[in-house]
Amino acid sequence: MNQQYTFQIISQSEPGLNNRSFSVTVGKIVGGCSAINAQMFDRGSAADYDAWGDVTGSEFREAGWTWDGLLPYFKKSVTFTPPPASDVEKYGYTYDVEAAYGGNGSVQAIYPPFQWPSEKVMRTAWAELGATPQKEAAGGKAYGVFWLPSSQDPKTQTRSYARTAHYDPVASRGNYHLLVGHKVTELILAETDNEERGFEAQGVKIQPVDGKNVTTVSVLSDQEVILAAGAIHSPGILQRSGIGPKDVLSAANISLKVELPGVGQNFQDHATTSLFYDMTSDLPGPMDMFMNQTLYQEALRQYEQEQKGPLTLSGGNSGAFLPLSLITNSSQTILSAINSQDPSAYRPKDTHPTVLEGYANQLDSLKKLLSSKEAAVFEYPISVGAMIAFLKPLSRGSVNIDPLNPLAEPLVSYRTLTHPADLAMFIQGIKVFRRLYTMPSAKTLGPVELFPGQMVQTDDDWAKWLKTSITPSFYHPVGTASLGPKSKGGVVGPDLRVHGVTSLRVVDASVMPLIPGTHTSSTVYAVAEKAADLIIKDGQ
Repeated sequence: MNQQYTFQIISQSEPGLNNRSFSVTVGKIVGGCSAINAQMFDRGSAADYDAWGDVTGSEFREAGWTWDGLLPYFKKSVTFTPPPASDVEKYGYTYDVEAAYGGNGSVQAIYPPFQWPSEKVMRTAWAELGATPQKEAAGGKAYGVFWLPSSQDPKTQTRSYARTAHYDPVASRGNYHLLVGHKVTELILAETDNEERGFEAQGVKIQPVDGKNVTTVSVLSDQEVILAAGAIHSPGILQRSGIGPKDVLSAANISLKVELPGVGQNFQDHATTSLFYDMTSDLPGPMDMFMNQTLYQEALRQYEQEQKGPLTLSGGNSGAFLPLSLITNSSQTILSAINSQDPSAYRPKDTHPTVLEGYANQLDSLKKLLSSKEAAVFEYPISVGAMIAFLKPLSRGSVNIDPLNPLAEPLVSYRTLTHPADLAMFIQGIKVFRRLYTMPSAKTLGPVELFPGQMVQTDDDWAKWLKTSITPSFYHPVGTASLGPKSKGGVVGPDLRVHGVTSLRVVDASVMPLIPGTHTSSTVYAVAEKAADLIIKDGQ
C-alpha cells in the first residue's frame, strides 16, 4: 500500500500477543479509510445494534441508537443496484431490496459481474457444516452464510467511496473548502456560564503535515464543530484540547478543561489470522491469475474494455458469520467462566471507575450476544483463503496521546487477547477450518493444510500458535469516543455532542460503543446520515 495515502503508526507491544508490535494503518487521503478499504459493504445483525441501546441506556435507545433506529439511515446512505438475471443464475446471488435497501444514497453498492468457481463450492461447504444460508443479511440477519455487496459503481466498476459519493458532486460549492496537507492539532474552546457544558467549541487549530512548516492557523466557527478524524485520531484531538482522562492529560502537561475518562479508552477491533491450504484440484482461482501473466493480461483487457472479469472483484462478496453455539459445544463453559469473573480483572489497574462501570454493562450485553444464534462471533470470508476474524472481543485497548510528544502519532494499544475468554473462543473458532475441509464439497478442492500443519493439535498447541500468528486489526477500529452517559465512560450523548462541551459533536467510528459483527464501512455511513439529520434538526 502506498504510504502517501496512509498513516503508518506502530502499536505498543501487545502483552496478549507475545509482546509483538503492529503497524496501524489509517487512511490519509480524501475519503479517508473508505478510499483504501476492501469495499466489503455489509451490516451487522439487528442484535449487534440493539446492544448499543442496551449498553448506553434508555435515553440512547429512545434516540434511535438501535437496529430499528439505524435501519432507515443504512437505507438512506446507499443506492443498491441489483445484479442482472444472468449473474443471479450464474453465481447464485440472492438479495431482498425491500428488507434492506430502497434508498438513493450517494454510495453505490453492487454484486460484481464475476466470481471464481470455488466461491460456490465453499458456500456449499459452509452450509454442509451447518451454517444457515441467508437470502439477505443486510436486513438484520447477518449470521449464517450470505452474500455481501461491494461499495462499487455499477457502470464503471470502480470504487464508490466518500470522495466520489459526498465530495466530488458538491466540490464546486462556494461554502465548501477542503484543505489537504494539513491536520487539526486541537480544538479552540472558550469557557461558558453553563454548569452542564462549561466550554464551547469555537473552532480548530490546524498546521501542515509535511513537518517543514509548523505554523498553526486558527479556523473559527460561528455554529458548531464536527470532529470526524476516526477512532485513531479523534481521541488525540480531544485530549490535546484538554478533554479526556485526567491522568493522561496530566502526564502530557495539558491543562484539564473537561474530565472525560472515556476519551481514548474502550478501543476495539476485529483480530484476524489465517491458516494456509494448498488446493490441489484444477479449479481456477485468483492465485492462478496472478501467477500466470497470460491469464492476468486477459483479465486486465476484460476489465479495461468491458468492465467485466476477475478484476471487478475487490475484497470478496460472501462469508460465513457464525454464532458461538455453531462453532463449539463448549460455549456454556466459556460463558460460565465469563460470569464468574470480575469485570476489572483484565483491565489496567488505573482504569477509571466510570469506564469500568460501562465495561461491566458491555460484558452483560456481550454475554447475551455470545449466547444468541442471531449474532455472529466469527467471520470466515470466502475466496480470501482460510481467514478468520473475531467479531465479539471482550478485551479493550486504548488510543492516547504520547505524553512526551502530544503532537506525535498516538500511542495505540490493542490489548488483544488480554481477556482469557477471547483466546478460549479463538481456539474454538480456528479449529472450525479443519472440520470445514472434511465437508463433501470442500474435499473436492483437494485441500492440504500447509500452515500451521499437523504439529498443532491440542488446545495448548493452538493457543501458542495463535499468540504468534494473530494480527490485532481487521482495519475496523472503533469505540474511543463512545456513545453513552458520562457515568458509564461515555464521551458523547445521544445527539453525538461531547459531554461538557457546547457546539461540538463527534461523527465517526469512535462513537460506536460495541464493535458490530461486520466490516464497519457501511455502519459509519449510517451514523453519519443520522448525524446529518440531528445537525439539521438542531439548526432549524
